[in-house]
Amino acid sequence: MKKWAQIITIFIIGSIGILIFSLLVVTKPVADTVEKEAILPVVKVWRAQASDYQVIIESQGVVNPMQLTDLASEVSGKVKFLSPKFEVGQRFQVSEVILEIDSSDYEAVQAKAVAELADAKLALSKENALSEQALRDWKVLGKGKEPNDLVLRKPQLESALARVVSARAGLEKAERDLERTKIRSPYESKIERTNVELGSLLTLGTVVGSIYSADLYEIRLPVSINEFDFVDVNKSSKVLFETEISGMPYSWNGNLLRSESKVDQSSQSIFLVAAIENSLSNKKFLVPGVYLKAKIFGKILEGTYSLPRSALYDRNKIFVVNEDETISIREIKIIRSSKDIVIVSDGIGNGDLVITTPVSNAIDGMKVEVYQESPQKN
Repeated sequence: MKKWAQIITIFIIGSIGILIFSLLVVTKPVADTVEKEAILPVVKVWRAQASDYQVIIESQGVVNPMQLTDLASEVSGKVKFLSPKFEVGQRFQVSEVILEIDSSDYEAVQAKAVAELADAKLALSKENALSEQALRDWKVLGKGKEPNDLVLRKPQLESALARVVSARAGLEKAERDLERTKIRSPYESKIERTNVELGSLLTLGTVVGSIYSADLYEIRLPVSINEFDFVDVNKSSKVLFETEISGMPYSWNGNLLRSESKVDQSSQSIFLVAAIENSLSNKKFLVPGVYLKAKIFGKILEGTYSLPRSALYDRNKIFVVNEDETISIREIKIIRSSKDIVIVSDGIGNGDLVITTPVSNAIDGMKVEVYQESPQKN
């Protein structure tokens, strides 16, 4: 009896539980279904516009004088005069005397050459007179025959003339040697090195010192083989030189002179040589040995696109936003690149909207939203 009572109690409790669960299911609240809007990636774009691009190639180098000359004695003798400015760094004007060798012996040689020339001219005059007299005598005594060279004293006349030419050449050499006792600056120069003192005995070919051009400087500028393709040496391209001294910037203008036309094996660079124009305001600091940075103005690339480097994807691809705000992937031709921009010749057209911000998992035809900058309030 007790067993049946327990079974009935369990059945009643279970029925009540099922009834309560059914009521909860029937009376539960129904949630409204809301469709989510697709969130499109927002991108910034750059509108393509073809233009001419001035290539600027950066390089650097050390200033060197355009001319460097060893001064050598062309005659022998003792140094009797030495310019007070014959010191390293001092300036000499064109043809200014730097030092002078004792000229006494050369003045004597010149005087002797003058006398020899005078004697030769006198002998020539005598021979001319004798030749004319011989011709007159022959006309009287020659019985109408043609006189030969010996009768007219032509060999003697030629000999006398040759002695005049020789004496004149000897005098010119004596005068040259006398002039060579003075060593002059061949151009506006500065002293680079001195080798002699007052009273030094010089022989032919003795190097007395070295000079360099005072205001004419040049600089060797290394550029890579790829960069060299953008340089037009034949057009004397403009070069801007810059440096900073004691926190102050200084600059000089210049132009390309030539290319050394060979590749340095260690760096695979080609050296360009540029001249520097020494300005009066910065003249103090442009001296041999100064290190300068250089900007070489190379070729102008016409009808190209200066694309922001941030737009570049996978080395040579870009994303372009179409009119329906979908994107397409394009391959471009890069002809030059720098830190911030790449120069493109093909693969872009005027007006194209090129994406400049990263796009995750981008594929052809994907929808995007172009970022619109808010108008600035006044």
